[in-house]
Amino acid sequence: MTTHEAHVPANGVRNLSPEDAWERARTMVVGRLAFSGGDRLELFPINYLVDRGTVLFRTAPGTKLAASMERLAVAFEVDGYEADTNEAWSVVVHGTLEPVLDTAAIVDAVALPLFPWQSGEKAFFVRIVPSEVTGRQFTVADPSRWVSQFTGAHRASQE
Repeated sequence: MTTHEAHVPANGVRNLSPEDAWERARTMVVGRLAFSGGDRLELFPINYLVDRGTVLFRTAPGTKLAASMERLAVAFEVDGYEADTNEAWSVVVHGTLEPVLDTAAIVDAVALPLFPWQSGEKAFFVRIVPSEVTGRQFTVADPSRWVSQFTGAHRASQE
């Protein structure tokens, strides 16, 4: 437990401070970006990095770039599992998409180790500028806890 984390409540779920949430987000490279695009919700896996208190990713012309030009409100989520402690965590960043348009900022972004996983030209940089960063961490439950006492089958199956 780092100095920023709060006491673990009885339910085992502890809220992470924004600093601890960012610390965990920095350890991963893929998260999910969600926003409302027209008459439907959009959800995209993106590879990213944390840069200057924002989430930075690359994209091509299309839905994500257009959403950044409109400065749409978004949610970004990233999860992790720490096998050595049997703990899972989830971080959510709420904020606004913003295109990186300033020449100096583009030059800085190009120098970062952020490379698209998908083939094709991803020449544009977009930032999620946060309005709120939250996170939770908890111990993963023992799978035997979810076995039905009536049939011995896992509770996800029909009884």
